[in-house]
Amino acid sequence: MNRRRLIIVLIPLIVIAAFLLGPIGLGQMARSRVIAKIERRTGRRVSVGEVRAGLSSIAFDNISLDSGDAKASPPITVSRITAHYRLLPLLTGHIEIDWLEIEQPKIDLVRGGDRDNVSTLIEKLRQPRESSGEGGRLHIEHIRVKNGTFAINDEKYGTAETRRWELDGEPTGHAEITVEDATLQLKAGPRASARRLKLSGKVYAFRPDGLPTVEVEGGVVKPLKELALSGIEGRIGPDSNDLDNALVDLHGSYGGSEKPLWNASGWFHPVTRRGEIKLRMKRFKLSQLESVLNQGLAKVMNARDAEVDARLDVSFTDPIVDVSAAFHLSGLTIGHPMLGPMPVADLGFDARAQAHVDLKEKTLKVNEAVIDFRKLHASITGEVANFNSAPRFSAAIKIAPLPCQAALDAIPSELTPMLQGFKLQGTFYTDLHAGVDFGDLDEPVDLGGHVGIEGCKVLDAPLDVSAKRLQETFEQTVETEPNKWLTFIAGPENPEWVPFTEISPYLINSIMTTEDSGFFKHHGFIPSEFRSALQQNLQKGYFRLGASSITMQMVKNVLLSREKTLSRKLQELFLTWYIEKSLPKERIMEIYFNVIEFGPGIYGIGRAVKHYFGKTPKELEPQEAAFFSSILPSPKRRYVQYCHASGLLDAKWQAYVNRILKRIHERGRITDEEFAHAIATPVKFDRAEATPEKECMAMVKRLTTPLPGAPAGDANQPPPSDAPAE
Repeated sequence: MNRRRLIIVLIPLIVIAAFLLGPIGLGQMARSRVIAKIERRTGRRVSVGEVRAGLSSIAFDNISLDSGDAKASPPITVSRITAHYRLLPLLTGHIEIDWLEIEQPKIDLVRGGDRDNVSTLIEKLRQPRESSGEGGRLHIEHIRVKNGTFAINDEKYGTAETRRWELDGEPTGHAEITVEDATLQLKAGPRASARRLKLSGKVYAFRPDGLPTVEVEGGVVKPLKELALSGIEGRIGPDSNDLDNALVDLHGSYGGSEKPLWNASGWFHPVTRRGEIKLRMKRFKLSQLESVLNQGLAKVMNARDAEVDARLDVSFTDPIVDVSAAFHLSGLTIGHPMLGPMPVADLGFDARAQAHVDLKEKTLKVNEAVIDFRKLHASITGEVANFNSAPRFSAAIKIAPLPCQAALDAIPSELTPMLQGFKLQGTFYTDLHAGVDFGDLDEPVDLGGHVGIEGCKVLDAPLDVSAKRLQETFEQTVETEPNKWLTFIAGPENPEWVPFTEISPYLINSIMTTEDSGFFKHHGFIPSEFRSALQQNLQKGYFRLGASSITMQMVKNVLLSREKTLSRKLQELFLTWYIEKSLPKERIMEIYFNVIEFGPGIYGIGRAVKHYFGKTPKELEPQEAAFFSSILPSPKRRYVQYCHASGLLDAKWQAYVNRILKRIHERGRITDEEFAHAIATPVKFDRAEATPEKECMAMVKRLTTPLPGAPAGDANQPPPSDAPAE
């Protein structure tokens, strides 16, 4: 057979062989080279179900990557992979694929815990690659992923998932990924989601080549639980004039509303880490947010009249970030249980601020923050060092001088109903500073400055809170139980009234030791106690200790309600200043002792001393006086000590009373002999007015259990830090 005939015979044989053996060869090559290579690289076994081959395509069904742990699910499973290949290159050992289709890939990664399926895989992939020494090559022209799902559950950082994702593109060339219903929830709290995300751009060998373009639809970002940027739409992508520079063009709304209310524009350069972003919130009516307002306790009453706008400019040159911001609010009426019983109307202010952040040094400096509220002009400066771990904080606030009447009128009347009618003269100003080092809470807290209310003078006061009324006999009404009221006379006409001169010095010294040591020296406020209380609260990690003076307690009990609101606190501070200016100290303490509660329905020290000890207040001994200190500020709850049929305190409470006696003695308010006698003489009650112990205990439980939805009152008053558990 000559050469020409041989060729004529071989060509059909080659074609037939390729037709018959090509798919088999491709299947074998895929198993021996591609799948084996994946197994070596990941250290995990790859399982493949059915393999179906044709002349120009081959399909692999039910592919999964082993989890490496029997408890964990596979990190990657694929319903089907179909390769549309070229037949002839197989003869030379090469795989050339025109189209690679991956259907329903499910990526389910778990890091941390018993179901971890990815930690060892990551470690393996980080190891240097070893050359397999295999010949041939694999070339893919185009790849398409359909109906994929994706989920990550990281024990340390949080979760991320998407209901559907698809990919269409070239391994080297242009590629596009579309993601639907994606969510990201960080352990630290921030959350983000998008109805649709589209990423497109150039790739090289399956890796990004330059900046991609990101298009977002229906995005939501919640940096804080109470704050949500919603309805985010727009694009982030490379600048056509500089492909290494990204342009930002986004807009959106707030709290779930879809109406565009803000836009963000600017640029950033990922390589040099420079950029400028401008956020603009155009003035709009809050009625445009009606779908998301009033979801919490706060109620916005007039969304149609309230307006808001803001701007935020951020420029950064790694590691420096400079921030400039401004905010305007007007015409807002809002109600909240923590504000007061009435909605606060016509709220509005203008604010602007400039700040400088050094990410390398971890410092934040507020160069200027200015707030204009009615006629008040406040400026704030501050600095935070080491802000990502144990920050060191300092700040100062100044309110520019203004007439005292204007300062009082600047506070909404709904927050100060008892102050309406006050007429003031003089000039008011504020200059305060504070500093805390959270890295060393044993270091003294910096808290000081001046509240220039001392430059104010009261010309006239409303009758209900007038000091003139308190200089004479007056009626006092108290709520003994929910919706049960008691009115009594506070003055000599009441047989249980006790003049200041008839109160035992032991009781005065005991109450001053535990409640207000500098009562006769200060002007109603205890700056050192504020500082000490703040320091102790910070050290304990929660706020429990207060710094209420005896005057503040008297004002709260006599002139105001006991509700815990901003309204009451503002009025309490002003009235404390006013009463201190208007009444002598002895009269303030006299009223205090004759109106405060010392037990269930027991108001005034005259009634209390008779009930507990069958004496007059002048006859009290040191240990009995210390007992009265021990039951404040929760006299109802601590009445259980009187319930004991023995007429004695339990051992722990007696030890607590002894500790109070020790503090009184250390401050020189009782002699050595008086202290020794008091310690040796346990508190013993007069049981003449006592009820049976079981009945007494049931009454205390009833009175200290708050009704559903009602303030806890005496039931939640915190004990002193050294008091025994109740």
